[in-house]
Amino acid sequence: ADKGKITDPKKNDFTRLKEIGFGSAGIVYKVQHNKTALIMAQKIIRLDVKQQVRTQIIRELQVLHECNSPYIVGYFGAFQDEGEINILMEYMDCGSFDKIS
Repeated sequence: ADKGKITDPKKNDFTRLKEIGFGSAGIVYKVQHNKTALIMAQKIIRLDVKQQVRTQIIRELQVLHECNSPYIVGYFGAFQDEGEINILMEYMDCGSFDKIS
C-alpha cells in the first residue's frame, strides 16, 4: 500500500464508513479520505485517559512515524480534534490480530 503521509489532516477530510473496533481508550473506524479516495483506519483516542496510556500513545505514534516496512501497518498521519487524538493508519481487511489463531 502507498504509505505516504496525508498533509495536515482534519476531521472533515474523511468519510466514516463503519466501526471496526474499540477498546478502553478509544474506537477505530474504517474511513475514506475524501480527496484521494484512499481507504484507511482512523483510531480515535480520548485524551482523558491515564498518563500511562497517553505515554503509550505517544510512543506508538513515534514508532509508526519512523517505520517504513511492508511488514508493518502504514501510518498516514495524526491530528487532534475536540480532546481526541486521531491516528490514520493503513486499513487491514483481515480483522484484528487478537482473532487470528
